[in-house]
Amino acid sequence: MRQDGCPGVQGGRVPRPTLLECPISSLRNVEKSAKARPMKPRPPHNAVWRNAPARFTGMLCGLATFGQAVGLAAAEHNSSKPPYPPSPVIQGIAWHWDTYTNAAPGSDLWPVTWGADDHLYAAWGDGGGFGGSDSDGRVSMGFARIEGGPENCRGINVNGGKNPESPASFPKKGKTSGIAFVDGTLYASINLQDGPWPAVNHTLAWSADRGATWTKADWLFPKGAANFQPAKFLNFGKDYTGVPAPLAGYVYIYGPSQDARRGSGNRLYLVRAPRSRLRERAAYEFCQGPRGDGQPSWSSDFALARPVFTDANGLTPGAVVFNPGIKRFLLTCFHTGPGQLGVFEASTPWGPWRTVAYYENWGNMGDAGEGLSCEFPQKWISADGLILWSVFSVYGSGGKRGINAHDKFNLVKATLTLASTKAIDAQAAQPRPPIPRR
Repeated sequence: MRQDGCPGVQGGRVPRPTLLECPISSLRNVEKSAKARPMKPRPPHNAVWRNAPARFTGMLCGLATFGQAVGLAAAEHNSSKPPYPPSPVIQGIAWHWDTYTNAAPGSDLWPVTWGADDHLYAAWGDGGGFGGSDSDGRVSMGFARIEGGPENCRGINVNGGKNPESPASFPKKGKTSGIAFVDGTLYASINLQDGPWPAVNHTLAWSADRGATWTKADWLFPKGAANFQPAKFLNFGKDYTGVPAPLAGYVYIYGPSQDARRGSGNRLYLVRAPRSRLRERAAYEFCQGPRGDGQPSWSSDFALARPVFTDANGLTPGAVVFNPGIKRFLLTCFHTGPGQLGVFEASTPWGPWRTVAYYENWGNMGDAGEGLSCEFPQKWISADGLILWSVFSVYGSGGKRGINAHDKFNLVKATLTLASTKAIDAQAAQPRPPIPRR
């Protein structure tokens, strides 16, 4: 499913109604068929794919044994040029597909945030949410609570979907790619779906009762060629805590500009608002690029904004989270299809970005369809910052051909490998280059 409401495809194991009880051992659903395009060498069944740092000439992929991890049928290779040089801080990322599980077939998108009550909150589009299907409990947009840890969690439909705690606030129209809990209130950037995508208006909505009921702002980020479209909140810790001191007092949102057609954009912009004035459109400021001291200038005029991330290969709205264990911002972004994923890192929300991994066939999913979102909720990042869990959503035949991750809630573990402490300290001491003009 896409944000314009295309129908989804069911698949995977359906959990019992309303709740996702997801111990990994019971809901594991790894695609082992040989339908994916074969590549050599084929990994042994006790291997995971571990990625060496990306190079401008391509990505080198290697193997590393890890317990009983399941070998994929094809390499997560790269053939496109990454948009940024390799990270000197994060040496690589490994995806442990033996931990892969899924739920909520027919429901996509799944942005995630860490709530004030210590639970994760998520949103989906065009489906019944946990316990539902593409048709059973279907709403345009619903909200869910995810309780527990990644290896033994359950999902509960809070607003809309199959057997929800509260009726749907967005039964027919509305989508969100980004949500954030801030000072006890759940916020969502809303695509109003009031025109053919991407010519749609966006606004902000909020819930003071943890997703049960919603209020929409009376202002818009209006549609129009080259206008800003808010998409993903920059997420931090529980209820937007743990924000580094230079960034404190503000909430940050990434988004593209409206492009002439789907998939033609390649720039992300950054906007901020004081956390106490998030509901006021006049309070929003766009990143213009750094001053002489390395800190950015901000303007209320989007015409003066500069992109903080670009990829000539294309992009979907990038999900960004602060990883406090390694003091880096992680950005994940699909450049088109479900297997075309990039993972990047930076020391600030506006870059400069460096490439951790850049795939053309992540999870054996290739380029057939669309990658929608891939997020690392901070609650599920280990204290040292090296173990992460990704909630991701994709659409199209590529996902079905690969690990059967398609149009649903998907979950998989990843681990980071760091470079030396000296390299990290040297990178932190580097001056910040200017942000490129639009």
